[in-house]
Amino acid sequence: MRIFAILSGFLDTNTHPKNFMSIETCIAHAIHKDLDIIEALPEVQDLPVEQLENYVEHFVLEVQESLCKIIDNVGDAYLRSKDAAGLCAACLESGIGIPPRMLLRMCQTIIQLTTLDAKFILDTNDGKSLYFVRMALS
Repeated sequence: MRIFAILSGFLDTNTHPKNFMSIETCIAHAIHKDLDIIEALPEVQDLPVEQLENYVEHFVLEVQESLCKIIDNVGDAYLRSKDAAGLCAACLESGIGIPPRMLLRMCQTIIQLTTLDAKFILDTNDGKSLYFVRMALS
C-alpha cells in the first residue's frame, strides 16, 4: 500500500499546471513585507520631501533587479534546498546593500513563497495580501 502511495505521486493525472508564484512576485512581496526603508536607507531622513519618492523608488527597483539577477544566476540551489541563510550570504557576497538581518528575513520570505502552491488575489485596504493557497491534508 505504501509503495502504491509513493508511486501514485509520480503518476499524477492532474492536467492543471501548478500555480507556483514567479520568483519576481516572491521578491516583490518580500520587499513589501520585510524591507524597512529607514533602516536600509537612513539617509532618507535628511532628504527633501520632493526627492524622497524618486530616491526610494530607485532603491527598491535596484534591490528587486539585483535580487532577480542573483537568484537567476546562483540562487536555484538555495531555493531547492530551502536554504535562506545561503541565499542571503550569496546576496551579500554579490553586493546587495541591505542590512544582513533584514536581507535574511527577505530571503526567508522568498523561499517560503516559492514553495507555496498559491495564487495572489488582491491587496486589502489595510495593506495585507490575500492569496488562494492549495493544501493537501493527510
